[in-house]
Amino acid sequence: MLSILHAQKTPPQGGETGFADLRAARATLSRPLLERARKASISVSVRDIGDFAKGTEEDLAKFPEAFHPILDHHALDGGPMLYVGSPHMAVEGLESPELGRALLDMLLMHATSPSFTYFHAWDAGDVIVWDNTQTLHHAMPYNNDGTTKRELYRTQARLKIPDLVHEEL
Repeated sequence: MLSILHAQKTPPQGGETGFADLRAARATLSRPLLERARKASISVSVRDIGDFAKGTEEDLAKFPEAFHPILDHHALDGGPMLYVGSPHMAVEGLESPELGRALLDMLLMHATSPSFTYFHAWDAGDVIVWDNTQTLHHAMPYNNDGTTKRELYRTQARLKIPDLVHEEL
């Protein structure tokens, strides 16, 4: 999924966006963590995300629950990647939900470590484009006292995915 952010107004300090590379994070997982992750998959539902709390049943039905292996391949080129994205995800395939949560926490901590992240300090007019399937992003806090604004516009597009044959994860 192609994502684009365009900054219209930015605060004088703070409000950066952090980006984390899930391909690089996957490439550097330890063997024990890889073995554990191979057994697991994630599921996520908009019903577990606060931004959707006021959605009607009709609206929520447009977003079915999603399931993915944690170790996955990029849909366009088949390259290996880590498929994690949110603490709202549930991990399945391990001995208990607690072990699944611990695995997800470890993987998110690894993927968002300084080795795999870039933080963009916005200026009005900046545009950033990224592949949302292999890059995590997160807005950082800023002093939102009503005198400054952080106004960014986001556009997304789904790309047509060709049929690929993948090697064993």
